[in-house]
Amino acid sequence: MSEDLPNPESMESGSTRSEPTMPGPYDWADHYTKGDTPWDLGAAHPDLVARIAAGEFEPPRTGARALVPGCGKGHDALALAQAGWVVVALDYVPEVQTILGAQLAKFGGEVVLGDALEFAPDEPFDLIWEHTFFCAIDPSDRPRYAELIRRVLAPGGQHAAIVFPLDKPEEEGGPPHGFNASTLDDLLGDEFRRLTEEPVGQGVGKRTRPERFSLLERRGG
Repeated sequence: MSEDLPNPESMESGSTRSEPTMPGPYDWADHYTKGDTPWDLGAAHPDLVARIAAGEFEPPRTGARALVPGCGKGHDALALAQAGWVVVALDYVPEVQTILGAQLAKFGGEVVLGDALEFAPDEPFDLIWEHTFFCAIDPSDRPRYAELIRRVLAPGGQHAAIVFPLDKPEEEGGPPHGFNASTLDDLLGDEFRRLTEEPVGQGVGKRTRPERFSLLERRGG
């Protein structure tokens, strides 16, 4: 599964309109086949880039592993790989392997195709990076997302996320489906402790709703 965001170039900066809602079921693979991927930013999220540059995402050791579910074209995944992480990027669209596989392999990472919510690794991860996967899945699948996080994240590992679209009313539907940091807190429960929840330092300027940065740590590390 990939993320579903509006084309940033189609939005006027400062607009208060709601994010466009895609009809479902939504054929992500068809959009890749046609080269029609309006949700793609064309680069890693600027807040992730800034935090990497500031040393916030330095791997805790050589070989530390990061998981990027719903990776899309993999801009965020590559940014983490270039920062020293061994990255596994998940998506179910075959074109993602062609776009991203060889690039990640240069850094020891890989693309895994299939249902990201069913992914079961042989060894745990130190970091999960979430950006527009959670908002793309149906809200009924959110408990499965929590199960994924518990299944793959090592004790002491971190779940980092761009929370977007922030506070979009449920009745507006999706994808993208609205949520906020407390949504993640409620799903993951006391097994995780919150480290940070703050406005992004550098957001995608033409997005019509605010973005926030969320960082949770799994207890027991």
